[in-house]
Amino acid sequence: MSAKDLKKFTAAAAMSKKEIEEFLSTPKVARIATIQDGKPHVVPVWYYYDGTNILVSTTKGARKAKNLQTNPNVSITIDDVEGKLEDISFLNAKAVIVEGIGELKDDINNSFARKMYERYVGKDALGNPMVQFSVNLPRYILVVKPTKIISWDFTKIPPFEQ
Repeated sequence: MSAKDLKKFTAAAAMSKKEIEEFLSTPKVARIATIQDGKPHVVPVWYYYDGTNILVSTTKGARKAKNLQTNPNVSITIDDVEGKLEDISFLNAKAVIVEGIGELKDDINNSFARKMYERYVGKDALGNPMVQFSVNLPRYILVVKPTKIISWDFTKIPPFEQ
């Protein structure tokens, strides 16, 4: 595949704004990267997309929160892969990668943390003692303000001919 063909392929796979919004509206586990001492620090997180920004709940003592206080650059990846890699089904992958600036805001009364638990595991989970412990820790809302969005939906690409 030539560089020109690769460019056409990636352009054809890119998601529209509406497709990105639909994709991000479904709860998935994301990976967020912050910078720690010049090196990437990547952790899985739950997220919420508000139509503009990606929001993540984090405890005030978390490494990602500390990292953002010294370097606000952040990247977050949300993806979905169908099938088994050995079947080459990874071509049914969808992903959104957001690069941006992270901002920490106090989670007043931990209401956002509760919202995240409800979104991912249901309202009944809030009665679980471990969830209560986690929800009641001092928390921030980490707001990722996008500066660049990259996306792909390989299900939009017709199968390769052999």
